Amino acid sequence: MIDKLLNMTENELIDDVLNISDNETFDLLENTVAHNYGVYKGFVPVSSEGPWLIDGSGKKVLDGVAAYSAANLGHNNPFVRKVIKEFLDKKSPTVLGRFMASKPLAYAGQLLKEVTGFESYLPANGGVEAPEAAIKLARLHHFSKKGISDPNIIYFTGCFHGRTITVTQFFEEEVCRDGFGPFPAGFHKIPFGDIDSLSKVVDRETAAVLIEPVQGEGGINMADKDYFQSLRELCSDTETLLIFDEVQTGWGRTGKMFAWEHFDTRPDILCTGKSISAGFAPVSGIFADKELMDIFTPGSHGSTFGGAPLSMMIAIASIVEIVRQKLPERSAELGAMALDRLRKLAEKSNAIKEVRGMGLMIGIELEKGGKTGHDYCEDILEEGMIVKETHDWVIRFSPPIVCTEDDIDYALKIFEKVLG
Repeated sequence: MIDKLLNMTENELIDDVLNISDNETFDLLENTVAHNYGVYKGFVPVSSEGPWLIDGSGKKVLDGVAAYSAANLGHNNPFVRKVIKEFLDKKSPTVLGRFMASKPLAYAGQLLKEVTGFESYLPANGGVEAPEAAIKLARLHHFSKKGISDPNIIYFTGCFHGRTITVTQFFEEEVCRDGFGPFPAGFHKIPFGDIDSLSKVVDRETAAVLIEPVQGEGGINMADKDYFQSLRELCSDTETLLIFDEVQTGWGRTGKMFAWEHFDTRPDILCTGKSISAGFAPVSGIFADKELMDIFTPGSHGSTFGGAPLSMMIAIASIVEIVRQKLPERSAELGAMALDRLRKLAEKSNAIKEVRGMGLMIGIELEKGGKTGHDYCEDILEEGMIVKETHDWVIRFSPPIVCTEDDIDYALKIFEKVLG
């Protein structure tokens, strides 16, 4: 293969990659790539635009999961794509050692401070790096403030914070957890949404409470405003840091820029990622006010590509699109429409137990005993939309928040046909 590639032009190289057949694609994935993901075999996208994926035959399929919210701004967002191309044409540095000054990182820092309301940003790459950094910051803060070197961090049933060894222990599914131990100590699980259980375990040894404002992988599980405000009060009273993992819910997904705004419950550390990348490159990180973030000193934490100039240009362009297109407001409006129609469908359907969600982050819980979520997802793909099940019995619907009303109507008609 390499000998053939050496003599190709750039366009020939791209065409050679994209023109392998669907069957060859599946064969190569099966034989050369780790099997840590199950791959749908009914559709192979070769191009994309907005919320749509397109295969080699020209068939269009709505991306109803938005690459787990990494494609909130749609695929190939034209503004972000143009910024990337123009930046590369200027032959600007795309990556620098973090010991060197970076104008894109400095500019992004100021913009992020304005948009998030937090004073300081620590950049990272993949989403799991954000809660990992937050855990490190919380432990370091607890040690510097109370001198305790083995603190506890609270997490919750149904949570998902990524797949590193630290947070893999949080899983309840055996296939995700068993065989990966021993796990790092210092973590304590509490039922999600139960403030009484939480208040009994938060004490001087507790460094932080780590929580998703809406549990995505857990099945779109939600708690009310009173719960989060009680959580904030408890953490403040006990000098415990409150960490919100908004890697999936952030940047407009739930109808606000961040889900914590729905509850008027500002965290001490905010974890973000996914859509600030516009789907082009991994961009994530954590936010905190300067007094807390400044506990990190040179050498205490790092990331080779975190905050890279190209990544920061992507983040800047993504934020411009989110604000200019009023995507949080669009998510709120279209999400309300979708929830209303899906709940009306649930009243008539024997397949649906409950519909819940916030903005364009919606879960359809199925009645157990019939077809599973995976079965329905395959049926829905046949009709022209990709969605994904979780815990067998919940179908997640979280399309790009650049969707139009017509796009959402298209999706709802498929749900009505398949689940009705």
